[in-house]
Amino acid sequence: MQHVPDSPAPVGALPPCGAPDGHGMFGLIGHSAAMAETCRLIGKVRNSARTVLLSGETGTGKELVARAIHSVGPRRDNAFVVQNCAAFPEGLLESELFGYRKGAFTGADRNHAGLFDVAHGGTLLLDEIGDLPLALQVKLLRVLQDGEIRPLGTSAAHKVDVRIIAATHRDLPAMVAQGSFREDLYFRLAQFPIALPALRERDGDVLLLARHFAQQACEAAGRAMVGWSSAALDRLSSHDFPGNVRELKHLVERAVLLCDEGVILPAHLSLSQAVADETGVATLRQRMERVERVLLIDCLRKHRGNRTHAARELGIARRTLLYRLAHLKIPLGDVHTGAIHRDSKEH
Repeated sequence: MQHVPDSPAPVGALPPCGAPDGHGMFGLIGHSAAMAETCRLIGKVRNSARTVLLSGETGTGKELVARAIHSVGPRRDNAFVVQNCAAFPEGLLESELFGYRKGAFTGADRNHAGLFDVAHGGTLLLDEIGDLPLALQVKLLRVLQDGEIRPLGTSAAHKVDVRIIAATHRDLPAMVAQGSFREDLYFRLAQFPIALPALRERDGDVLLLARHFAQQACEAAGRAMVGWSSAALDRLSSHDFPGNVRELKHLVERAVLLCDEGVILPAHLSLSQAVADETGVATLRQRMERVERVLLIDCLRKHRGNRTHAARELGIARRTLLYRLAHLKIPLGDVHTGAIHRDSKEH
């Protein structure tokens, strides 16, 4: 792997790993064999009406791939709608997906269009589909079979024309075997499966992505492009990134903010994420804390910063979660949900 010198250098001096602009097909960043296969599959399915199931570890860019499929297909001029199936309790999620009529329940003082109606003619991404409750799995299966939805508060169904893309980091076949996910729904969703590669499987893409994220961060901060020391690049290339592209993005954004001299050094990379001991080999404790950090942040994002709900899902006491957040130096502000809610106890 090539490295830039230890002196400041423009971000563009990093090895391009492919096209000069750093982009592969469909606007995706990366030219590894694994990403080339992903792009090949996008090209095969983009004009099809088949349901796509995106699987892969957390942080591998499933929503980005779903947007790419939509943006190069025949529905590109219509809506692209995203719903995280883990973000709402069952009753609220049903009303969000299917809509409701005035008087359907207490507080329903007007008609409300569901996301299937909003996405009519376009694409609906059902993210974290593995968290969809069984009762809603039945209703989703009916929509996929009949192309109709029935809003809450009415017995009248109407047709919808929506391309469904589902995404999950869970092992759905294992969930089917356990009885927590319907087999018939799984086969409906997996008409065209795409398994996204982990970042550690994308040989040569880490530095390409780092350049891209650094450029974005510098533009957002209104500062000149930064360079990289060879030691910092060694740190990036030796890290296994359990949080995948999302972890790398946050790592680079933080490094740009910490970098005052125009060049990113190892000290600017988050120690809890990318640190190795004096021998250059991460200790078992460091590796375990890296994984724990990613798990905690992802769980908090899932619950929009609500620590009580996150602790319940993790099976630990709330005070234990707070202790681990403090130990790993994870302030709640680091959970990029766009709208952090305080716990109900703190209202």
